[in-house]
Parts: sequence; structure tokens; C-alpha cells
Amino acid sequence: MSARWTFLALGLSFRTAPVSLRERLAFRASELPRSVTQLREQCRCREAAILSTCNRVEFYVVGAAEDAQLSQKVRAFMAAHRGVPLEQFEGALYEHRDGPAVQHLFEVTASLDSQVLGETEILSQTREAFRAASEAGAVGRCLQTIFERAFGMAKELRSAGGVGQGRASISSAAVELVERVFDDLPKHPALVLGTGEMSAGIVKSLQSAGVTEFLVASRSAERSEAFARETGSRCGPLERLQDHLRVADIVLVSTAAPHYILTLEHLNRALDARHGRPLFIVDISVPRNVDPAAHDLSGVFLYDIDDLDAVAREGREQREEAASRWRPRLAEEARRVLNELQDEAPDQAARRLIEQASALRLAELDELRRSGTLDAQAIDRLEHALAHFQARLLHGPLSALKEAAREGDGNAAAEWVERLFRLPTPQDESGPRELGRE
Repeated sequence: MSARWTFLALGLSFRTAPVSLRERLAFRASELPRSVTQLREQCRCREAAILSTCNRVEFYVVGAAEDAQLSQKVRAFMAAHRGVPLEQFEGALYEHRDGPAVQHLFEVTASLDSQVLGETEILSQTREAFRAASEAGAVGRCLQTIFERAFGMAKELRSAGGVGQGRASISSAAVELVERVFDDLPKHPALVLGTGEMSAGIVKSLQSAGVTEFLVASRSAERSEAFARETGSRCGPLERLQDHLRVADIVLVSTAAPHYILTLEHLNRALDARHGRPLFIVDISVPRNVDPAAHDLSGVFLYDIDDLDAVAREGREQREEAASRWRPRLAEEARRVLNELQDEAPDQAARRLIEQASALRLAELDELRRSGTLDAQAIDRLEHALAHFQARLLHGPLSALKEAAREGDGNAAAEWVERLFRLPTPQDESGPRELGRE
């Protein structure tokens, strides 16, 4: 990329960090707009988005290419914002710049970098990250173009089939893990904690597996009732959790709660009431919602999202073959997007320069008309003269922009023109500034 700006993708995922580390660095959806705003302020970057899912925490940042500390600033923000010393997770971080960064986002959004290859949840999660960044005012021309192209490529890949064939979601993998334990799964009552998209996927997978006796519970009674109507399930109050645990043989947990919903106290009391019947729990929440110390309880079989790897690997070979055919296509599209963004910079700088000069010229003429110091004929002559003067004045910088673009230095030249004439950026809606003034 040019000397003008750079696109950075930095983060960690299930490939590089266990859930015990990922959950300490994860962001709740409600935190994202504010966190993105703070990221821009502290890192002094132009555009930014944060993608935080059960399997990854990633930062997508557009900054000045000459900022040699951009990556370190993002790392420091990550540590400070989550309260985790950098040395505890730095070894798990990966970093991509420019073309590889765009390609990485494309592959993430298209689910080619997912734990369950071809899973469907990641597209909506990436959309949510983009929506939160937009809400924070952190999306400009670069992120807008890159993310929208990522969504388009993901939809194209999904429509083509192959990668997402068969069971291809975190939620379906969780239920498949349960099926491996229970040969007679439909005979065992299940409890689903949570009413989000993942929980909806769990309910659908349970229904496909023939399970009819299951209950959905969450903190919001209103949301639980709406979820039950949408999914054809039964709902129950979370306040009666101990009663639910006494009945259910299987518990599947997926909520956005930042704390344990199932504690050791809950589980010990449940085991006493179950009279020796074991309890099988799959917790796909990040942060985890079941105290991991429950692993040590006799009668509790606890699995978290990292335990889904074995399930995810099966059936992956066929989807991987389809994915391998798409990766070169995504790489090509990433290069095309970067070239488009680079080619646009000189043209946009030229357009904004002309618009600003024209706005200032017309504003001065309007002021003269209102003052009444010149008659209409004089105003017409002056308007013609100022338009001619503007064209001659801008001929030099506009020609220089064109020449720089032909020589491959268009972005750097656009940067200098924007600075020299104090041009508003595409995100700046404050109106034209006077040439050469703050």
C-alpha cells in the first residue's frame, strides 16, 4: 500500500489461544461502539472496528502508514482495555497488513478461517462488528469498502455451496458432540440457557436430532417467550434454574453474560437432587458461563467451545476442498479492493479541492450580491473572472495529482494536497474550510 494509509488486522483466535485466554480479552456486543471510539482516540487511527466472537478477538484499523507504532498502540489498547498484561497474550497475536489483512477479513467473514469450516454465524457477527463501528462514527471510505466487499464475497461463496454443506455451525457441532454421548438422545431432556442466535441454532439442531423435551431459559422473561414462539420451544424462568437442572440430562449454554451462570454451588445442589444421574454440559459461551472447576465434580461432564475441535475436524475434508478453490478468488478480490481504494484517492482529493474552491468563490459572490455595492452586470463580470482565476489557480495541483497517479504516487500526492489546502476528509461534514487556514 502507499505511504498514505495502511490497513491493519491484529488479533488472536482459537488457532492461537485457548478459551481461557480468549474470554479474558473478549468484548460484549454492548461494549463495542464505546470501545471502538476509545480505540480511535487512544491509537489516533482514522477508522476502526472490533470483531469479538466466541472464537476470536480481532481489531481492524486504518491508520497513517508512517505511524510505525500503530500495531504497538493497538496491542497496548488491548491490554489496558481488558486489564490483561500484554506479555500474557502477545505470543498468541497475529498481524496482517494491507493486502493480507483484507484477505484475512474476507476469509473470516466467509467462514474459511472458522473452527467449523463453513459455519453460518460468523457473517452476522461480522455485520454486528461493522454496525457497531458505524454507530461509533469509526467507519470511513476504507472500512466501508472493505467490509461491504467482504459481505458480498461471503454471500457469493455461500450461494455457490460446498463449503457450508452439511452441519456447519458451532451450535450444530455442540449438539453433535451430545449425540456422540447419548445413543438415545431423544429420550433425554435438555436445557438451553440463552436466547441469542447460537441458542436458536442449538434448538434447531436438537429438533433435527429428534429431541422434543427441552426447555429454554434466560434472564428476560419477555425475550424467552418471544424466543419460544420463534423456535417452537418451551421457555422457563432462570430463577427456577435448580429445578431445571434437576430434570435435564443435557445442558447447552450460550449467553452473553460476563460471569458464571452455573456455579459450583448450583451444580453441587443439582447433583444432590439428581440421585446419581450424571449431567452433561456443553458451554460454548465466551466468556465461559459455567465454572470450569466443574470439571472436577463427579457426575458432571463439562465441555467448552475448544472441545468442539474433534467434531469440527470431521466432515472438514470435503468442505476444505471447496474452500481451497475459493481462497485464490478471495486473494484476487482483496488486491482489487486495495487497487480501487488507492486509485480513488487522487480523484477524490481533486474533486474535494474543486468543490472547496467553488464553495468559497460562490460564498464571496453571494456576500457581494447581498451587500449591494456592485450592480448585477459587475457581479456577472466578476463571477466569470473568479471562475477563470480558480481554474488557473488549481491547474497546477490538479496536474500534479494526475502525474503522481500515473507514476504510482497518487496516494502520497493526495495526502499532501489535502494537508496543503486543509481539505475536509470524506467523514468530515463540517463544510469547506478556507484555503490555507485552520
